Amino acid sequence: MNISPSTTAAPPRYAFRIWIFFAGYFLFGGVSVPFYPVWLQAQGLTEVQIANVIALPAVVRVLLTPLAGIFADRAPNRRFAAICFTLPAIFVFLLAWPLRGYWPLLLITAASFTLWGLALPVGEALALTGVRRFGLDYGRMRIGGSVAYIIANLGSGALLGIFHVEALFWFLIVAMGSSALVSATLPVTPKEVRALDDASRPPPPRAREILGHPGFFALVIAGGLIQASHAMLYGFGSIHWHGLGFSGLEIGIFWSTGVVCEITLFMVSTRAVRIAGPLGLVTLGGFVAILRWGLFATDPGFAGVMALMALHAFTFGATYAGNQHAIARLVPEEMTASAQAIYGSTSAILMAGATALAGPLYEAFGAHAFLAMIVPAAIGLAIIAALVRFSPRGRALRA
Repeated sequence: MNISPSTTAAPPRYAFRIWIFFAGYFLFGGVSVPFYPVWLQAQGLTEVQIANVIALPAVVRVLLTPLAGIFADRAPNRRFAAICFTLPAIFVFLLAWPLRGYWPLLLITAASFTLWGLALPVGEALALTGVRRFGLDYGRMRIGGSVAYIIANLGSGALLGIFHVEALFWFLIVAMGSSALVSATLPVTPKEVRALDDASRPPPPRAREILGHPGFFALVIAGGLIQASHAMLYGFGSIHWHGLGFSGLEIGIFWSTGVVCEITLFMVSTRAVRIAGPLGLVTLGGFVAILRWGLFATDPGFAGVMALMALHAFTFGATYAGNQHAIARLVPEEMTASAQAIYGSTSAILMAGATALAGPLYEAFGAHAFLAMIVPAAIGLAIIAALVRFSPRGRALRA
């Protein structure tokens, strides 16, 4: 069967419905990343317990993602699969209201956040089908999520200044509910298009073949470590700023600044790669991370925190973009999807481990615990240096 975009029309408003999905889906992330730790602290959880609650969903999601992919492939359509993930997530998370305490919140968060997270690959798959089969622009569809994330940061921060911290729970419920609502609006691709996608999917290479590729393992670990150095920020940034007396709106502005600067970096990333090379961007991200976490241990005031959050463009954005371009050069095209899965899983595990360590460190040292995040960033830089020194392919990634 040979079907092309010219012979098969896209379902009505396909791109707009994908845009709406990303927007509604990332509303929850825009509330949960900055403010869920604050709500957990209000429930009496210690820093160590908060870190465990935040870290566990990442580990569970890594374990369940392959099974979720099989389910999504065998479901009647991908919209059905997305609803099956997001709708139960709401009802599970509702249990957190009557069932307070560390162990109930640990288990409820692990279950609900994992279910919510499993819906994203489904939406991504539909977006990529739109790109491959209907000639749509992925970036324009995906930017809906970034816009919604910023709005959620600012909106929930402003509402926190009006309502008691307990109201954060209902902000989270509403935001998670939006994920289920927009999942129900996802387009259903024609059966012949889905059959073509399934038939054209190459057999997945074995992980050993990818990990054995020169430089790939070092690249994945180095990039994952630099990304994992953000664990203290993600887990305790809002708690730290709340303790310094910043309002909910100001905290929302901090997080939004990071996202805006990250988007700006992505917009110029192709040109940046031509100038600095993939490893040049990863190296830049690592060096800026060392500077950033060192300054986070101080109290730089509102303008200083804004400047430090603007550096997210480099510590996250440059590192991520550099890794993606390096993988594209190192790994054969037929292995790219599997390579991305391995990179994503490795980064998630490293982030979960760093988050679990961040709890006791913040409990013991407060703001000075941010200095510990210099260590994974520095190790990542050392691995990149070794890759450049000892691998010809690594040296080729410098330009």
